Amino acid sequence: MPPSVPSIKPGRRRRIERELRALHAMQSHLNTRDIVLSVIAIPALALLCFLVGAKLHLAFGHWWVSVLAALACGGAIWLVGRHWFNLALLIVMALLVIVFEDIPDLWPDSGKPDRKTARRLKLEQAIARREALLQSMKAP
Repeated sequence: MPPSVPSIKPGRRRRIERELRALHAMQSHLNTRDIVLSVIAIPALALLCFLVGAKLHLAFGHWWVSVLAALACGGAIWLVGRHWFNLALLIVMALLVIVFEDIPDLWPDSGKPDRKTARRLKLEQAIARREALLQSMKAP
């Protein structure tokens, strides 16, 4: 004869099932690799926030701008990362772009002008062409 199972209310059953799913999720995520990666990632994100703050300090010249920027970056990553991990990754990528946007190219293209120079030359050519067209229209 099977052991008697006490009757469980539906609300309690859902709670137990939810707790069991959470426990299974915790069981699969507690391996050493994940712990080591989180120990490495937390100081790296803190360093990234401070680098953004230092860059803003160089841009604006006020120490309070760098402190507020570092705190705002860290707070945004923490708040968003609690619920939407992918959005937190986008914020981290944007911070990396801010930090490394002024670094010159390590391997410049040989013979090609940089993008700003090429754009300026193209604009000058377009202006010269339009001016020549206007001059040719006025001549007869």
